[in-house]
Amino acid sequence: MLFETKMLGRALAFYALTYAVVRSRTASATITGRPAQSVSLLFENDADWERFGDHASALLFHEPATIEDSKAICKENNETLFDIQNLPEIVNYLSYFHFTGDISQSERFWAASKGNTCITTPLVHSTCIKTSSSNAKHPFLCTNSAPHTTAVDTDFSSSPKTDVIANGAVFTGTRDHLTFRFMGIPYAQAPTGSLRFRHAQTWKGMSVDATALKPGCLQFGSFENNDLGLNPWGISEDCLYLNIYTPHIPPESRTEKSPKLKPVLLWIHGGANTGGLGSDLTFDGGPLVSRTDTVVVTINYRLNIFGFLSLNDGVITGNYALSDKIAALQWVKDNIAAFGGDPGQVTIFGQSAGGWSIIDLVRSPKAKGLFHGAISQSGGASTFSTAEQAASTVAPVLAQFCDGTGTERLECLQALPAETLLNVTRSTLPSWPSVQDGVYIVDSTVHQIGEGAGAVNSVPFLVGFMPDEGQSLLQMAIAPNDTDFNLTLTKGVGVSLAKDVLASGLWEITDTFTPYNATVNVAGNSFLTCPAEQMITAAARSSAFPALYVYVMRHGYALSFFDPYNLCTFPVGHPQPSYLCHSADLYEVFGTYHIFSQPVRVVKDIHYTALVQDLWGAFAKSGNPNPDKNYLRARGSAYKSTLIALESGDGWVWPQFTGKGNQELVASLDYPGLAIDGEMPDERNGRCAFLLQEDT
Repeated sequence: MLFETKMLGRALAFYALTYAVVRSRTASATITGRPAQSVSLLFENDADWERFGDHASALLFHEPATIEDSKAICKENNETLFDIQNLPEIVNYLSYFHFTGDISQSERFWAASKGNTCITTPLVHSTCIKTSSSNAKHPFLCTNSAPHTTAVDTDFSSSPKTDVIANGAVFTGTRDHLTFRFMGIPYAQAPTGSLRFRHAQTWKGMSVDATALKPGCLQFGSFENNDLGLNPWGISEDCLYLNIYTPHIPPESRTEKSPKLKPVLLWIHGGANTGGLGSDLTFDGGPLVSRTDTVVVTINYRLNIFGFLSLNDGVITGNYALSDKIAALQWVKDNIAAFGGDPGQVTIFGQSAGGWSIIDLVRSPKAKGLFHGAISQSGGASTFSTAEQAASTVAPVLAQFCDGTGTERLECLQALPAETLLNVTRSTLPSWPSVQDGVYIVDSTVHQIGEGAGAVNSVPFLVGFMPDEGQSLLQMAIAPNDTDFNLTLTKGVGVSLAKDVLASGLWEITDTFTPYNATVNVAGNSFLTCPAEQMITAAARSSAFPALYVYVMRHGYALSFFDPYNLCTFPVGHPQPSYLCHSADLYEVFGTYHIFSQPVRVVKDIHYTALVQDLWGAFAKSGNPNPDKNYLRARGSAYKSTLIALESGDGWVWPQFTGKGNQELVASLDYPGLAIDGEMPDERNGRCAFLLQEDT
């Protein structure tokens, strides 16, 4: 039996435990008789989240206008002309626009100096020259006084509004200190009533208030309510919404002055397929957008029984959650250009169960042509069951509510209160994999990827691990001071696997490799790391992807609400060894520490966050995680730390993983100590081979 199939019950049940626990117009900014303007929000993000609010940000309107029109448009947006005394805060951003060809070296802008209007040429000199010409037209700079988002429950109702028109529909969003924000956009019809347990259906509307985040999908666990202060928006069966964070709003009709469209990063959250939401502000796009000059999209998708129920009857076929993700990608393809994103340059990325989703999309025929790069963080090799297996587990449980078959059973299930179905998943059916239905999922992961590029959606693929995935996944199942290896294994991974691990002799207990550490290793390897390594090896051998990059992270920062025993971080100012746990890469990728009041522990936290975001941003731009050094230089001093890391010693380059010549080149990500490992974790010591054999 294939690894994914046999592993499923243990893996999903184990992982499910983890989650039990701001009116003016800019996009179509028009004043009677004047053309629509394109506008960029300029904020130089140096990754020091504690100082974001101290730095000025600005609005750059690209299409030339007269001085009077410039002042009027600034005022219409509740702003004034930008004072040149703050030019040092944004001049590097303007230098970057020169690098990209969006402005010229000698470009002139309308600005202000001590309350007087003037013309500045910031890339030549920092002075501002008064002019008596009322007919001259130049691009212009306005202030951006929108507040900085610093809390989960931020109220955006009084923040400045921004309209975008996409395919005839008007989307009213807002902006903050770092980015334009369009929140709670429906990308598919509400999956309620007769659309429950049906694949996602296209949403059509003419007006969307996108100024507030919307509820997550029905679930239990950390985001079921706001007890932990994580989800003030609640949960609902009407939940198919996405959020867009963008640095640029183009005009309705592009001009030669309009900047190029930006690469898109579409994020899929984790949560064991049973919890989580795209509105989780861990994934707020502001810091990542402002650092990488990309557009970030986050999505909700149906969870647990609502997203995964499959009864093998030709009627209730499963993979509804996967259809949601594909519908979101189709919406992005059709609409994202209006928000400044390039529909021909979309990278999907996700972590944990979101990483499973990335792998499902990579191998789903239904997702063909909808994305152009993929990043799986701690996603293993995905999980799935056959239609027969799924039905045999679920059908008997549901028979107590709906004992018919086919369409009759579907209509009965659609009529049940949503809470009834949610309670069933809470008490009886905690595990919800994707289903091999022959339509959305056609084969097992490793076998399909092993068939080569023609069998998958072949795009540049970046994949990797945290060294101690199992520590946070085990949560409180075992204690750090436990001394009985048999007991910790049994509690952590179950009786059968514990017995075989003990008999193998591959996990020898020492003073440092304690029963706790060994169990953490077995759990993380069996569920995530080793299956991922098997998939990576198959991909390299079959050349499934035009480029394959593998990493392991050597620095972490635990989520404030996901740090068992407080062992996945260290005190401020006191760096010391700690576990590099599952999900300890999320703050680093998104840079959202400040929203959860997390401090800078050591300056390395800042530089490492900048580095990771620059690597991910480079991949989104080119399918290659190696940043263009000329790009980094053009971005200025805020990007110097990454440039230093890349140029230290003989210089560091992230190589492709080919597996050729017995070389498995893995990027070891740290700051400043970037390195290359010659093998994947626990591969050559036989542990992964053993665990994979256990499940064949």
